[in-house]
Amino acid sequence: MQAARKHATQENNPPATTFATMADANKGFYAALNEMCKGNEVPMESVWAHTTDVSDFGPDGEMHIGWDAVRAQFQKEAAMKLSGTVTCESVHSLMGDTFGVVTCTEVGKGMMVDGKPADLRFRATNVYRKDSHGWKMVHHHTDQSAPMEASAAVPSPAAPK
Repeated sequence: MQAARKHATQENNPPATTFATMADANKGFYAALNEMCKGNEVPMESVWAHTTDVSDFGPDGEMHIGWDAVRAQFQKEAAMKLSGTVTCESVHSLMGDTFGVVTCTEVGKGMMVDGKPADLRFRATNVYRKDSHGWKMVHHHTDQSAPMEASAAVPSPAAPK
């Protein structure tokens, strides 16, 4: 178990920004998400842990496991240049000494998906871990988005193949 834990927490270019509280990390995530909507995924690097055990289950309907896969997905989403803003509303938090969870409703306004206006509303769960770099995101899970799935050309898991 110790060897698996060590492997999962090995870091590749650890993030420079330190978030002293989970609430700060959550605010940082949504600031980075809004930058990604403009086409800039780089701020996401300071919010996330750069470990093999992080995961992102985003609106594309896919599961991205490990920092390399999560970062690649963010690059793909940034290239979509969705515009608009995303806010975290109806926030509920649970926190322990080294792990915490934030649930909320993500509300996207003024977004463009394939050149068409789209206001989005997702339930979201954000999981954070405290380590030597402060609080960092280790998991994000949001509802699937039919417009984003179609734009990314990712078939819905429920769709016939």
